[in-house]
Amino acid sequence: LDEVIQEGMLGLARAVDKYDPDRGLRFSTYSTHWITSYVRQCFQTAATGCLKVPSQLHDIKSSYKSIIKRHVEASEGIPTEEQIASEIGVSLTRLRTAIRVTESLISIDEPVYSGGNAAFKGSGAGGDLSGDNSLLISDRLECSEIAPEDFVETSFLRQTLENAMAAELSPYERDILRLRLGLDDGQTRTVKQVVEECGGDISVSEVRSAERRAFKKLRSPNAVHAHNLVAYLEMADIDIDESFEQNW
Repeated sequence: LDEVIQEGMLGLARAVDKYDPDRGLRFSTYSTHWITSYVRQCFQTAATGCLKVPSQLHDIKSSYKSIIKRHVEASEGIPTEEQIASEIGVSLTRLRTAIRVTESLISIDEPVYSGGNAAFKGSGAGGDLSGDNSLLISDRLECSEIAPEDFVETSFLRQTLENAMAAELSPYERDILRLRLGLDDGQTRTVKQVVEECGGDISVSEVRSAERRAFKKLRSPNAVHAHNLVAYLEMADIDIDESFEQNW
């Protein structure tokens, strides 16, 4: 109600700015148009949530509902969308657009009521769980993308690992770890695949030796960046020894 009153006041202020007494209209008649327009726009905005929908589409939707209501009250068959669009004087595509974009939005924070009936949301007696507000619509939505907090955690871990590798390892050892752990393309490789990737210029034992030296340097308590890496693993509650052993 407060928003409606506020919009009405804005309409009245708009009428004051636009009023021209030389046109011979009473101010009350002229201001009624602007107040009604602003109030109607307030209700239209409330119906579509945060979406800004042109008022013409709301008018088409109102005409559409009025035609259907008239036929229902007259016990006549409901006309098709083509017939309604022809009666309103718009194209079928525009009518369907008006119907679609003026639908009320549903918040993902709304609770899910069993049976789809929100009339009993205040009661949970007799085994009726329709008043349970613990389950929200957002809880039922599935997303294949990584969660934002997991993405931030992974990015921070990657940056910490990159700093430790750049400061503590030689270029040769960094290249071996990048291939083994798949840091560049996400594809982990076996020792033999690393040898094949390097064109056979190194042996399997050399790859294993470089990998052991790299992990030993990263686990050294004297390395500053490696210390940051270990501190992050401890903060994330990750078993340091187990995480390194899995990559050996």
